[in-house]
Formats: sequence, C-alpha cells, structure tokens
Amino acid sequence: MAQVRNTIVIGRPIEDVFAVLTDVEKTGSWFPGDVTEWWLTEPPHGVGSRRRARTRLGPFSMENDAVATIYDPPHHAAMRGLSRWAPFNADLRFSRVDDGTRVVADSTIEGDGLMRLLAPLFVRMFGRGWRIGLARLKTMMESGEL
Repeated sequence: MAQVRNTIVIGRPIEDVFAVLTDVEKTGSWFPGDVTEWWLTEPPHGVGSRRRARTRLGPFSMENDAVATIYDPPHHAAMRGLSRWAPFNADLRFSRVDDGTRVVADSTIEGDGLMRLLAPLFVRMFGRGWRIGLARLKTMMESGEL
C-alpha cells in the first residue's frame, strides 16, 4: 500500500467546502487533467452512493467506479475505488479553523501483482493531482467562482 497526504486551508465555511469536495460532478472544474465524474446513483448521495470517472490522457480514455464509504457532513467523507485499475481510497477530513476550513486529503493505492509494483508511482501522481487541485479549488472558492 502506498499513501500520500495533502492539507490546505480554504477561506470558506466548512459546509461550503464539504459540499463542493463531495459533489463528484464538480471535480472536473478544479481537479487537474481531463477528468469527468458523474453519479451512478440517484440523490440523496451518501454512504453506498456510486460514481463513475472518465479520465483522458491524449487519445486514451479510462473509466473507473467508486463507492462512498463514509459520509458525515460536514466533517468526513471517503470513497473506495471499485475498478481493478483504480484500487484507491480517498479520505477527506474537514475542520473549522480561524481562516476557514482545513482539508486533509489522504489517498492510498492498494493492489496486488503488477499494481503493487506500480502503486508508489500512481500514489505520487494521485497526490500531485490532489495538491494542484486543492490549490486550484482554494483559488476558485475564495474568489467566489465555486
């Protein structure tokens, strides 16, 4: 298992930050790269809700599914990847601070065989994506764009 943590403070109320980060349909607006996510289950969304993501890199496209494993507004949310080539866990914790909301995003990649060997590379890429994405999200939310 490979793991990475990203932390940021966003100058907005905890409820607003939680709402944006747990709405998979907004991911493409702040997460780097060409990624589109949508819900596979009807609202209300919470534990057990499923989403699908499509990621494009040049002419290549890959889809993966995930399920919400924790949904405790506005403090904690988590998802687990269900697809063989996306064996991830994403755990988001939110806390109130003087300047707004602290977000701690823990990402782990698990797997066996070839995926176990590739996990450190994928977690670095995933971690970099979260780092860039959270910085972009901070800018967008603090400017009122999101």
